Amino acid sequence: MTLRGMQMQVDVITDLDTLAKLQKDWERLYEADPEAQFFVSWNWLVPYMRFYKGAWFVLAARLGNPGSPYVALMPLRMRTRMSGKTGLFFNEISMAGNNAADYTGAICDPLHAEEALKAFGRHVAQMGWARLNLENLRMSRERVFAFIGQFSRDIFAMREFSRVNAADNVDNCRCFSAALPDTFDGYLDNVLSTNTRQKLRRFMRKIDAGELRIARADVTTYERDIDTLLELWRVKWGARKGDRLAGILHNNRRVLRESFKNGTLFLPVLWQGDRPLGALAIFVDPVKKALLFFMAGRDEAVTSIPTGLILHGHCIKLAIENGLTTYDFLRGDEPYKFAFGVTESKVNCAMIYTKSGRNAGDRLDPRSLGSIFAEVTRFHQEGQLARAENGYRQILASDATHSRALYGIGQLLSGKGDHREALAHFQTLAASVPTSSKAWLRLGMEMQALSRHIEAADAFRTVLSLAPDFVGAEFSLARSLAALERSEEAIETLEGLQHKLEAASRDDTLLVKTRAMLKRLKFENRPSYIMLNPDRKAATRVLSTAL
Repeated sequence: MTLRGMQMQVDVITDLDTLAKLQKDWERLYEADPEAQFFVSWNWLVPYMRFYKGAWFVLAARLGNPGSPYVALMPLRMRTRMSGKTGLFFNEISMAGNNAADYTGAICDPLHAEEALKAFGRHVAQMGWARLNLENLRMSRERVFAFIGQFSRDIFAMREFSRVNAADNVDNCRCFSAALPDTFDGYLDNVLSTNTRQKLRRFMRKIDAGELRIARADVTTYERDIDTLLELWRVKWGARKGDRLAGILHNNRRVLRESFKNGTLFLPVLWQGDRPLGALAIFVDPVKKALLFFMAGRDEAVTSIPTGLILHGHCIKLAIENGLTTYDFLRGDEPYKFAFGVTESKVNCAMIYTKSGRNAGDRLDPRSLGSIFAEVTRFHQEGQLARAENGYRQILASDATHSRALYGIGQLLSGKGDHREALAHFQTLAASVPTSSKAWLRLGMEMQALSRHIEAADAFRTVLSLAPDFVGAEFSLARSLAALERSEEAIETLEGLQHKLEAASRDDTLLVKTRAMLKRLKFENRPSYIMLNPDRKAATRVLSTAL
């Protein structure tokens, strides 16, 4: 319970229109929350979330009735994966900023933060998922424990992990930032070492003298400058990133473009004549009065000019001149950062997961069923029937009336010869979508395969009442009527079908089959004395005697 005995309520925001209505609450909470940081700000995170259409969602906590102001927001993202061992699908929840944000978390009214985080934890624990990635989580211990304390140890387990790059031993859970004084001279004199201070001043004089220049990206140059930065970065890091390189470049280009358009990107480029020596991508947070260094690229062939020192010094000088108080180097304990007078903080990286390895409650999240069905359909089309059947059954365990899964598994089971179970699925489908002519057709076909021809005929008549031109149903109806020895009705049905097909100038397998069945039934239903006396003379004698 919270203040005044009011229960914390959690809404789930999943559509853009409702999200747009959150902006005032979001910005109000961001400004009020001392733990809020740039990567959960409206201007940075919401544009990034839109890249993941259908995957993002926001937990929004309120006190009181719907429409009450929200007291906390937690942006998340869900994706669907498949276990290589079991062939089963499962859901995985991550923080919404994953893959681009150095920090993740929630934003809260400080008075209600812990109660809101408890409510978020309870809500997430009740959702269907197998893994919850709490990566780069920047929260106080009180908030973290309030959230993770809601996950039952009987069902869930947790594993904390580090983010140390094996290649260079950089620990990406360590974060560093510099507190900025009132003046740049004060920063140089009181924060930097003598050697760093002298080196920075010497090269900044080169900029003043025109030997080097720093240009800031504007509306006419930002596309070029982003490309320059990413190309310099690629030359340095591309081989190390391997197969992930194209995805990383695409994601960063998209983030940087969007950030420039939103007014949150500062991108200075250091030039020597017409040659770019290096560039920085810096995010600007006027609310928290911070610059955040996101990524850098430098010409590796130039070793006599300290590109990074010059550009960072330039940015810190501008930050101080504009009243900002923090220069954040974000994650990673690369040695160069220590030259700038930084202090350390840490982010948490952990995974909460189900002990079974399957989604909690063995149910898939409803919003993931569409993408799972698409994958299952691909399995079915490619002949991976065991995987397809597993997928259909998982979908139906979460939504027993999922029409396309009912149809798909019915087809699959029918193809395997399991007509009884196929029939059960088509019966469910026809009951839930009674206007589906295809459902009734398949139901009739399974009845027919089980020699339940009276029910099959009724199903085919239902098809024709819904879709009078469904010629396949007419042929199937004739087959069941013939099996019931209702030959006159079968012949009448086939004659009508033959006329319809010939009038439509159809010359296909169905017409051939219709003519063949019609000929057979007419032959089998000639007068009995002809059938008993196929010899013409004998038949004539019998007829004469009778007269």
